[in-house]
Amino acid sequence: MLTHNRPLHEVNLGWHPKAEQVLWRPDLQETKRSEGGGSNVRYRAGRKRVLLDELLDLIAERAPYLRVRYAF
Repeated sequence: MLTHNRPLHEVNLGWHPKAEQVLWRPDLQETKRSEGGGSNVRYRAGRKRVLLDELLDLIAERAPYLRVRYAF
């Protein structure tokens, strides 16, 4: 559920192209301007809640011993 940007996307394509297929999802993301003025993408507000709930349900079902931590 991380905020991402095009330069990081380009770097990650070289390092972890399969992971970028999951992280870089323009169909689910929207552009946002960071406090520092950079252009980033994040999951669309309404969609993020649905995706987060699905992830938390999956963790509770399959790995209830895992904790989810949030970084801001």
